[in-house]
Amino acid sequence: MIPAELRKRLSLEAGTSFRLYDKGDKIVLIREVKDPVGHGLGILRREATPLEENKENGRA
Repeated sequence: MIPAELRKRLSLEAGTSFRLYDKGDKIVLIREVKDPVGHGLGILRREATPLEENKENGRA
């Protein structure tokens, strides 16, 4: 059972799925996401290319 304060802080709901990992003297729970690709989109920031900048500014 996960304490209510922790469930609220992490926005955990009934039925939330986790992966369980054994790390020696620790047990690690990682919340599974329904759409891992969509969840990761935007996580890596990159600079716009000159072509993209021109398109954004209406010059392409």
